[in-house]
Amino acid sequence: MSSNILKQKQLQLLLNEFELLGKTVLTQFQLTSKLLDETALDSIFEEAEANEIIIDRLELKVREEVVFTIFQFTPKAADLRKIITYQDITTNLERVGDMLLNIIHFLRKTDIDNIEFADEKEQVKEMLQAVGEMLKQSIQSFSNEDNMQAYRVIEADDKVDELYHSISRSLQTSFANKTGSLTKTQIRNILNVNSIAHNLERIGDSATNIAESTIYLTEGVDIRHSDSKKTHH
Repeated sequence: MSSNILKQKQLQLLLNEFELLGKTVLTQFQLTSKLLDETALDSIFEEAEANEIIIDRLELKVREEVVFTIFQFTPKAADLRKIITYQDITTNLERVGDMLLNIIHFLRKTDIDNIEFADEKEQVKEMLQAVGEMLKQSIQSFSNEDNMQAYRVIEADDKVDELYHSISRSLQTSFANKTGSLTKTQIRNILNVNSIAHNLERIGDSATNIAESTIYLTEGVDIRHSDSKKTHH
């Protein structure tokens, strides 16, 4: 079998493992969303912990395959760019998995169904939906090598940032006049809701990073730290 066929098989293997990792992370997202509606479901926590182990193992496997591919095939520029992009995106997906597990742990310790947090819960749900869509679109943009879709993901990050700041403002407004009379439980809930929003904002950043990697793959241009991120439509 020729070296080129072997190389293409290896690249396909990388793509398959990346897509499995992406699906597992998106499943974790669905569990997080379900948990926001039914915080007492122990089975969700167990499934989420098991998924995190799978995510970590897949991330390690992709890393190993990246090293093997570079060592075995000494790929040229275009293929090398794709292989490096796998590495970057896999790292970001693993971080997303970590942040989702953080959110799941915070939800387990937070009485987010308390009437005091009714407004914030709705905003968290909206933020979760927006971030989930960003992540799904960013993964698709890479799989399909669709740079226009990637630019749309980057543009969507502004809404996520605004929702994060809105939740912080809402918490301050809701509890500003109660600072001297807050119970330990209330303080814990406030901090946890803010931490959930913060982790969602960071997931939005990771989805943006994935989209930027797609643009690097398709255009050969690194737009990180660039003002040109949101000028393509």
